[in-house]
Amino acid sequence: MVENTVMGVGIGLFMIILVWTLALFLCIVFSRSTGAISNIGIVMVLVALLFSIILLVLPREDSLASSTKIYDYSVIYRSLLIAGCALFLLIGLFAFLFTHAMMPIYAKPLRPMKLS
Repeated sequence: MVENTVMGVGIGLFMIILVWTLALFLCIVFSRSTGAISNIGIVMVLVALLFSIILLVLPREDSLASSTKIYDYSVIYRSLLIAGCALFLLIGLFAFLFTHAMMPIYAKPLRPMKLS
């Protein structure tokens, strides 16, 4: 059996290290910028967090196992899809309620003005 490891460390850990290094580098580089581009660092940290969670949730193959195990990978993706939909549902509901609560209410005059 061929193992893709470097000093006993697999490719998944190297991918996580690369993504987190890139995310932290972009967070530092864009921390002093102004405008919408200043949020790139925060977005990259969130992407790195999501990427790390996905890699940690996916099951790993045990190299010492003699019996064949069958994993249903679609359950993981369906669960992540449902979690994402629920998150965006809550964000949308909050945004709707926020805009509804912030609608201006104009005062109405008690009696009409006469211009005579």
